[in-house]
Formats: sequence, C-alpha cells, structure tokens
Amino acid sequence: MKGIGFVHLAVVAVLLLPFAAPAYSGTIRDDRSDSLYLNLGAAPTYTSVGRVDGATRRYNFLASGTLIAPDWVLTAAHVVKDATSLKFTVGGTTYTGTSWVAHKEFKNRRLGAGYDIGLIHLDTPVENVAPATRYTGYDELGNVATAVGFGMTGTGLTGAVLAAGQKRAGQNMVDNFYPTLESMPNIILMDFDQPGDPYESSFGSALPLDLEYLCAPGDSGGGLFADLGFGEELIGVHSFGWGLLDGDPNADYGDASGDTRVSVFNSWIDGAIDGQIVGPGNSGGKGKKSSRSSFVLGDYEFGYIRNSLIPEPSTLTLLTMAALGMLTCMWRRRRS
Repeated sequence: MKGIGFVHLAVVAVLLLPFAAPAYSGTIRDDRSDSLYLNLGAAPTYTSVGRVDGATRRYNFLASGTLIAPDWVLTAAHVVKDATSLKFTVGGTTYTGTSWVAHKEFKNRRLGAGYDIGLIHLDTPVENVAPATRYTGYDELGNVATAVGFGMTGTGLTGAVLAAGQKRAGQNMVDNFYPTLESMPNIILMDFDQPGDPYESSFGSALPLDLEYLCAPGDSGGGLFADLGFGEELIGVHSFGWGLLDGDPNADYGDASGDTRVSVFNSWIDGAIDGQIVGPGNSGGKGKKSSRSSFVLGDYEFGYIRNSLIPEPSTLTLLTMAALGMLTCMWRRRRS
C-alpha cells in the first residue's frame, strides 16, 4: 500500500475517529543495535521522563510520564482515568501520587478526539531531576522529535513483542496532525518508516531516520521532545498506536503513533497546577467501575486504532470527509 497523503488521512481519520482507543519503550529499526536506543533514553536531556506504576479496581499496569514541575507529572488521560493508586519513579526514587486528573473532554476513551492528557500530583517534590520545559508554539510539523518511554519493544519486523520496563528513546519526523473537528489540531502523528521500502510509509517522508522508532505498549503518557530553536522542549504526550496500513497496531513498520500536543493544552495544565482544576485525590478510582478492559494488554497501558473497524462510508460521511480535508489543508496554509 502506498503512503497516505494529508487529505486522504483526513478521510481515513473521520472513519476511524469513533473507534480510537488508548499508546503503546518502543520498537526499533531491525538494522540498529538496541543499545543505541537505550543510551538515548538514558541521556541527561530526558531524565524528566519516568515510569508510572498504577492500579485500577481490575488490574495493575505500567505506563510513563514526564516531570513538568517539582511535584507534577504530565501523562495521558487514559493512564489516570480509572486509577485507584499511582506511583512515579524518576531519578532513582519512587513517589506516590496524591491526586490526579484527566481532561474533562476525554470521554468514552475516544483517543481520536485529542484530549488524552492528564496530570499526577506527587506527595513530595522531586529535587534531583530538572522538570521538562513545555513547548508553547505551534511549529512542530516537519521537525525531528524524540519519543521517550518505558514500554514494550521489538523491531519493525516483529512489532512489540518484548516486555516493558526499560527506558528507551528514538526519533521520528513529525509527519502530520490528526485532523479533528477542533479549531486547532490536537494530535501529532508520526509513522514508522522501513529502511529500503518506501511502501511501508503511512504519510510524510518515507526515508527513516538513523534511530527511527515507534511507541509501543507501556509508553502511554511518555514524552515527545523536539528542539525548535530553544533547546529540547516537551511537545507531545504519547497517546495511541495506529495500524494504519495493515490494521494491526503492533508497532511494526508502516504503523503510526499519536501524541497529544502539549502547546494546545498549556492553559489547561497551568489551571490544574494552580488548583483551578481539581483531581480525584487518592480516591481516584472510587467512581463507577469500568466495564471495559481493552485498555490493558498484559499489564501495559496502551492505545490503538484498528483499520478493520472502518465501516463502509455513507454519502453523508463522504461529504463530511471531503469538507474536513479541505478545512485541514486551509489551516495548514494559514499556518505556513
């Protein structure tokens, strides 16, 4: 299957939007040593990314998060949504979450709507790790980004098959925005390009980076960083994986990942930290018991979108897709 252009992506996105569910340390190039990705993950630049260990009423899980203030961790909404307890390990020390909050628009676990963002408040400020700097602009598109997390791994040939728990980092191009109906696209998209095979490219450039990489189960809530002129800044929060070409979101070649854009939600983040948005505290999971378990595979928080769930489009759907594609292209031209 040939790569998918931006307008075609808008078409696919409308069909898939109702079926978005929560992301997948990540899969690597089959012709690169894993030590290169482990070393990048251990770089001082990314010490703010830590491991999240949580529990719901139904299961325990592993995810990721990024320290953005001495006692605040930015993560995905689906990581905190049904949590009854959360711990965050960074700089060799484990901290307990005292409260946490998911964005109020994160409803019915619809990852494609672009509100998969949440916060954890820690019991003690972290003193030996510098918080990440949040990006405040809107020029992510077309830049190299570094994804960091603690999820499963494997290669582009195998997909994510090995256990999570080690911190890795890899790079990818910010290829596209996931076209939503919001005034500002909320999701960053990147695909996993296969060396020597341009047909295993969903969108954007088909040329893989030296440390090409894709998020996998356990990376949810981890950080996406880029240097856009002021040093490495946090531009995204790992949200979901997408089996865009083969319908299987196992993080192999041709698959894509989605990150919630940090810059779009800076006001919400500031409001939560300032106490204007109140989280559930350590009673976070005492609400209605979740009736779904599709957010856990083994014990890893992750997300996926399956192409096999695409319905046949109606005439109204086709008209909506065409309009969305045009609006998305117009937005990009205004930003350029």
